[in-house]
Amino acid sequence: MDSLSSSICRSCRLRLLQSSPYRPFSTSSSRLYIPPESPAYIDVPQPLQPVRDGKPRAKGILPLPRELFPARRPDKPSQGYLANVTRDPLPKNVPSEEQLTETGKYKRRMAALRKTHLRSSLTELHARKTSIDNTIASRSAAKQLDRARLLSQSEREDARLTNISIPSAMRPQKLHQLTPEEEREIYDARLAAHQATLAAKHEDRLDNLHTLYMNARNFITTKEQLAAAIDQAFDSSRSIWDKEGKPDTVETMIARGRDRSADDGRGGTMLPGDVTERARKDQERMKKIAERLSGGKL
Repeated sequence: MDSLSSSICRSCRLRLLQSSPYRPFSTSSSRLYIPPESPAYIDVPQPLQPVRDGKPRAKGILPLPRELFPARRPDKPSQGYLANVTRDPLPKNVPSEEQLTETGKYKRRMAALRKTHLRSSLTELHARKTSIDNTIASRSAAKQLDRARLLSQSEREDARLTNISIPSAMRPQKLHQLTPEEEREIYDARLAAHQATLAAKHEDRLDNLHTLYMNARNFITTKEQLAAAIDQAFDSSRSIWDKEGKPDTVETMIARGRDRSADDGRGGTMLPGDVTERARKDQERMKKIAERLSGGKL
């Protein structure tokens, strides 16, 4: 009935779904021939192509197949492994045929059959796995070679002539197949750069160690040195201006700003503060030069 409703027109469907084979004498509508319990009682438009129900979803999940030949057991398909898992009983433990009952004979035949099936199944499964792995490896190698060929091939002449104008910097760069000589040259350059970096780090470590050794004379190692350093840092008996010197007055700073030409030798007035500052800078420069020449901190 459903196939009729989706493949023929409405009027033909109504005639085919009549409940009686004869033509009634009534002049009422043909809708009366369709009972209310019929699916065609209400005219619902159907698509021209019938809709097939999909396969029901199988509930649950399948367990992962067991790995019969793991990488940690490379000796599994060997003859030694097969002989170990299908060992025959010792001759002293094997009773004779006359001493066995029918049940014992049946169990002996079943044991021999299980051993035979285990040997043959492991051998065939290992051969199948080897064949599948070789096929996958060959296909992968062929795909990689084809991909490398497509990446390294030159552009077709018709595509080059009909291409739009694109700056060379924006075009995709083709992979360059390096020769063994180029690979060796790149390796040597990177190795030299790595060795230079390691040498620079070694020199920095030696310099830091030498600096630590030269500054070890000022390390605080006793309680008396710690107390003296604290008293020197937090001494409040003297004024800070007695220790660091008096600050410059406004008049002194203005005069220093006006007489900057004294350092250039053009007859300007040299102030005492400028002399002290220049002497301090000279001492710092000489100390840096001595440290560079001696190779350590002073």
